[in-house]
Amino acid sequence: MPFIHVNGIQLYYEMEGDGSPLLIISGTGADLRNPRPKNPHLNDFRVLRYDQRGLGQTASPNANYTMADYADDAASLLDSLEIDHINVIGISFGGMVAQQLVTRFPNKVNKLVLACTSPGGNNFSSFDLREIVSDSPNKVESWLQILDSRYKSSDENLPILNMIKDALTANSRLFPHLVTDGLSRQLEARSQHDCTDTLRDVSHETLIVGGRYDDIAPLKNLLEMHRLIKNSQLQSFEGGHLFLMQDKQAWPAIISFLLSESDTLKA
Repeated sequence: MPFIHVNGIQLYYEMEGDGSPLLIISGTGADLRNPRPKNPHLNDFRVLRYDQRGLGQTASPNANYTMADYADDAASLLDSLEIDHINVIGISFGGMVAQQLVTRFPNKVNKLVLACTSPGGNNFSSFDLREIVSDSPNKVESWLQILDSRYKSSDENLPILNMIKDALTANSRLFPHLVTDGLSRQLEARSQHDCTDTLRDVSHETLIVGGRYDDIAPLKNLLEMHRLIKNSQLQSFEGGHLFLMQDKQAWPAIISFLLSESDTLKA
């Protein structure tokens, strides 16, 4: 359970596995103290995760945060761990950080996976989650509805959404219940994310993935990232914002991309 001083703050990180290094940047409100299911698909990697500034066990500076701050935190962590070049998976807000990382520090990133995220700007931003945390009486229902648009239909069987609903009912420390200063600062920075100009310069081999029923990072946003990043592939999956849990084909497709020697996904 190591802590490390990076970019002017004390940051908490975890590293496990013995394979090639892989940085996974998590989403809004993520805290490594919260339980997560084992992912056997990651067994071939040395996986690096960390709590972002203001969240979990990482320091929460009393200042406004920018998207550049989050990217600089990640870059400084890699420098401190003497990792020169790494594959990166950015999930949701973590995908926004990954975009900032690859555009600010292109030499640090090998292959890039952008999952259920958006390029930002006026026309292609993810849903503004400040609306959810301000919706006091209906936070959980509002959250579930944008996680997966099918949730609004009573005849859909969505076991993952039901599991999330049960978890939110049982744990008041999960997003969107707990709104800390650090989370509020994260949401403000998130609302300013815009890589619609800089993604044009990304030459990295990139896989863009998302769920067909995601109302947070809808398909049009994935398509725009695919259009902007010249060396990118796009794959959509059965599910919403939680497609990585909902579609059993999602993680194998990501791993195939990371392990492939060519630009073509394995069948």
